[in-house]
This record gives sequence, structure tokens and C-alpha cells, in this order.
Amino acid sequence: MIKKTSAITQSKSNWLWRWAEPETELIVLPKSKTRRLAQQAKLANVDAERAVGRAYQIELARTKAIGEAMFKSGKALRYTLTSSGRQLVLRTEAARRQFEPGYRNKNI
Repeated sequence: MIKKTSAITQSKSNWLWRWAEPETELIVLPKSKTRRLAQQAKLANVDAERAVGRAYQIELARTKAIGEAMFKSGKALRYTLTSSGRQLVLRTEAARRQFEPGYRNKNI
């Protein structure tokens, strides 16, 4: 069902890629060609501003996703290094206990 409004512009968003077609078109055309061209230029500027706004929001979301991925990757690296370091210490302690006499009784 198409919603009827009293606006002088009409929005068409049936296309998958919203930037491929203009969002606003004149419904009521002025009689003067100069006014009609001025109105079309104004609406084209509105379309351009909206497209730039959408691109900005998409880039913000993309940057946020990349930052989150980098944070999680750093966190994984930290846990990997901690785990590897702990494993190295435990294996060294086990080897010292096995080969050094009396090492087991010492408290560190």
C-alpha cells in the first residue's frame, strides 16, 4: 500500500542499491523552467548530502568493526603469550625437579 502525503517530493526506495537512483523527485513541477531547475538542483543536493551521510555512517561502522577485531586479536595474542610463558615455566620447573636433587623441597 502506497502512503499518500502532501509533500512536494517522493521517495523511491524499491531498488536494492539506494544510491543508484534519486531518493527525491519533484511531484509538483513549477511552471518556470528556472524554478524547476533550481528545485531539482536543491533536491539533488539533498540526495547527495544523504548519500554522504550514509557513506559516513558505513565507514564509521567499518572502522568500529576493524578496531574491535584488532582489540580481540591483541587480546588473543596476550592470552597466547601468557599461556606459552606459563607452559615454559612449568616445564622448566618439572625438568629441574626431575634432575636437581632437593629442588622439590624448596619453596619459591
